[in-house]
Amino acid sequence: MRKKNAYFTVEAALVLPVVMSAMLLGIYLFCYQYDRCLLEQDMGWLLVRGMAVIAENADDARNAEKELQNLAAQIYREKYAAWKFGKVRIGLERNKLSCVGAGELVFPVPGWNFLNQKHRWKAEAGCNADRLSPVFYIRQYRKLHGLPGETS
Repeated sequence: MRKKNAYFTVEAALVLPVVMSAMLLGIYLFCYQYDRCLLEQDMGWLLVRGMAVIAENADDARNAEKELQNLAAQIYREKYAAWKFGKVRIGLERNKLSCVGAGELVFPVPGWNFLNQKHRWKAEAGCNADRLSPVFYIRQYRKLHGLPGETS
């Protein structure tokens, strides 16, 4: 019988798990980034819709808060690829609206997450907006374009 060198087999047995782990980690990181971008998009959508609700219900703050909570509940949460969607916090104070959402990615392999012992990566995204008074907006527009002000 002839002797054959098997060092290629040994090297492949050592390299293949490292390459596969790196590929899976990359896929999970891409899914995490995708879900984080979706969360930012949803918070922006909620902010724009929320400002419209505040404008429609300017006199009734309780009704505006109920409609904002309904909007937050309408967010389609099944589109997130790899993580669990957390809570959405909506803050309404005078003419200021803030929306903050959270989510977390659970790693399937405990050894991958070196920074956190719970094997989870968390992310938050938020948006803030102030509603301008129409009078303030008109005055600023006139100042900018050099139009004469109102004379009483």
